[in-house]
Amino acid sequence: MSTPPPAAKETEAGFTTAVVNLAKLYGWLVYHALPLRTARGWATGTQGDPGLPDIVATKGGRVVFAELKVGRNPTTEAQDAWLSRLAAVPAAEVFVWRPADWAAIEATFKGQ
Repeated sequence: MSTPPPAAKETEAGFTTAVVNLAKLYGWLVYHALPLRTARGWATGTQGDPGLPDIVATKGGRVVFAELKVGRNPTTEAQDAWLSRLAAVPAAEVFVWRPADWAAIEATFKGQ
């Protein structure tokens, strides 16, 4: 079972949907917060520190945190703070994924 890799010039929204669908295909419980349009523009409702990775997924005693990027977009300082702290948690698997990483993303969710 496999899903096709996202196109090289994929939007971040499309890439995120592909990653969520892949994780679900392999039986992972997945969370991703969607941005919503407000009167002041786009926003993601959160409380606390910004920068939590885009994807939180768990299955069989594993937990994955993944920040998703397309193009040359770098991670922000807030994202780097979360990624650094999460990487210090022994059981956490922490990634920054781009469409070019599709084979590694698939291997992660297959459990390989």
